[in-house]
Amino acid sequence: MIGGLYYINHEHNISIGTIVEFIVYVNMLTFPVSAIGLTASMVQRAAASSQKRLNEFLDIEPEVKDSLSAKEAVIEGTVDFNNVTFTYPDTGIVALKDFNLHIQKGEKVAITGRTGSGKTTIAQLLLRIYDVQEGNIQLDKAPLTHLQLHSLRQQISYVPQDVFLFSDTVENNIRFGIPNAKKRQWWKQPALQE
Repeated sequence: MIGGLYYINHEHNISIGTIVEFIVYVNMLTFPVSAIGLTASMVQRAAASSQKRLNEFLDIEPEVKDSLSAKEAVIEGTVDFNNVTFTYPDTGIVALKDFNLHIQKGEKVAITGRTGSGKTTIAQLLLRIYDVQEGNIQLDKAPLTHLQLHSLRQQISYVPQDVFLFSDTVENNIRFGIPNAKKRQWWKQPALQE
């Protein structure tokens, strides 16, 4: 409006071109400034939403916990499953029913069976990912529920069926849990002969 009045009154050497140029520059500046505000608003909303989801995950209380009398586990290797029955709580599938197993210290045991026969369940119960509903599991004659979860799980190696590899070397994937492990030559493969 002021530019128009200056032009009409021939003041300050204002031309139509100067007014058009001013309006174009104002329009060119308006969008980026509003886009900065819009982007800042979107970032804030996304951060709040992400933090809310993270907090929901972090606030989940594990169902399996140490008992007040839990002791540090020092595993020698004797395992006993005594009349163990286990049903998955989320699906209602009975994975084990009156299952018994005795493994002596130093003994090697292979458990085979069809899909869904309970092989993975045995490993998960031994690690106390779940607790048994009936029967009991003993490790070196001590009830599994009387051992500290952290020390128990630190002494047992478990390779789940869900395969996950990092985008790294095979060696680094193997050494992931123990970064200071020494590199070993596990076997020497003889050269192939024709």
